[in-house]
Amino acid sequence: MTQRYDLTIRGATVVSSQGQQALDVGILDGRIAAMEPQGTLVAGSQDIQATGLHLLPGIVDTHFHCRAPDHPEREDFDSGTAAAAAGGVTTILEMPIADVACSTPERLADRMRQAQQQARIDVGFYGAVGRPDTQRVHELIDAGVIAFKVMMHSAPVGREPSFDGLAITDDQELFRALETMSETDKLLVVHAEHQALIDLFEARLRSNDQQDPLAHRASRPDVAESSAIARIASMNEWTNARIHIAHLSSKRGLDQIRYYRERGQRITAETTPAYLYLDESDVVAYGPYVKINPPLRDAQDQVALHAGLLSGDVDIVVSDHAPFLAQDKEPGWHDIWNVGSGIPGVELTGRLLWDDALRGRFSLEQVVQWTSERPAELFGLGHRKGFLRVGADADFVLLDTQAETLLTEESFHSRSRSAIRHPIGKTYKGDIVGVWSRGALAYQDGKVTRESGAGHVLRGHADA
Repeated sequence: MTQRYDLTIRGATVVSSQGQQALDVGILDGRIAAMEPQGTLVAGSQDIQATGLHLLPGIVDTHFHCRAPDHPEREDFDSGTAAAAAGGVTTILEMPIADVACSTPERLADRMRQAQQQARIDVGFYGAVGRPDTQRVHELIDAGVIAFKVMMHSAPVGREPSFDGLAITDDQELFRALETMSETDKLLVVHAEHQALIDLFEARLRSNDQQDPLAHRASRPDVAESSAIARIASMNEWTNARIHIAHLSSKRGLDQIRYYRERGQRITAETTPAYLYLDESDVVAYGPYVKINPPLRDAQDQVALHAGLLSGDVDIVVSDHAPFLAQDKEPGWHDIWNVGSGIPGVELTGRLLWDDALRGRFSLEQVVQWTSERPAELFGLGHRKGFLRVGADADFVLLDTQAETLLTEESFHSRSRSAIRHPIGKTYKGDIVGVWSRGALAYQDGKVTRESGAGHVLRGHADA
């Protein structure tokens, strides 16, 4: 008897890290049920003729900040996951910064309830590793966290509750956190910047009354990143936890990762499109709108990070979506110290990398590896997410590689779209035809089509 599918995608070129194949894909009950040579699948209840298009796995964005409940005007799970779908992202992992931070099972349960009510795509959660407490870490794991986060810098003044259990600058506490994490199979994701050096450089700049956007960049030089990586990785020689360096920005930092990998360390790394495509000149041009931590670097760092991706020393590319409104950012032209750090970038990762691939800098297969397959593997989600294969969730993007996309403010769906400045008015190769989450259409023709609350909450290694 011929299988009747809920949805068939016929005629597309299917892209994986291993290559491109001409396959028809059948979807049943939200999962990929068949992948066969073109022309062999009978049309499903819904049939999409995709000749000339490329089928890519949905992006797994493992570094995403929602702003609710403290700043829902900037983003909540409804708007944030709508923006994600519009960028070809079908899974996000939310960082634990919130008022208050996600550092207990009760707080995690609150976040999960909010996501279940609002999310349009699938959402998983980090926990704050906290002042090391083995029992609480295991309680968070039992409650469904997918990974843990620690920040090696202090909490911003006035935002201490949002960083409760996250910001750890003391070496003894960092070491105990590594010991605790070594007892688990979870990644410890590390924001690696050395607070003592930041304090030194910032004090010098402030004493000279420097408060322009370049002053923030000067206050957090690459040595603050590289020394922090060396610090935590050298401690981890004793503890052997799985550590992952967040938003790697510099050649110096990359050199440290290579060194400790060569010594057998279980250390991985991510970078973001900001560090791959922006530099000091963009700080001059866009000022507070590109204020991020770590700050933008030099062209030589861009070259090193691209090379690190190609060599495998940088594992994945994430958005570090961190929404702020234009009114939050604008005062930074005159006082950079008193505006937040972050770019609302979940809608940009795929578009920027696809553009580079279609211009020949690297391949679509490599983009799939960096944005879908490898993130899913690293965070224990590869059995359902990140791959186009039978049994996986039907999360995918249909991409027209012959089209071009002009980005305007109206192109974006984030509530913080007013703060997206650097790509506006530029044309990028490739255009999204449609995005599907668990076999349901999530985005098409510039509109988010999946309703709020249709997404699923992911819990650790469970199939939920």
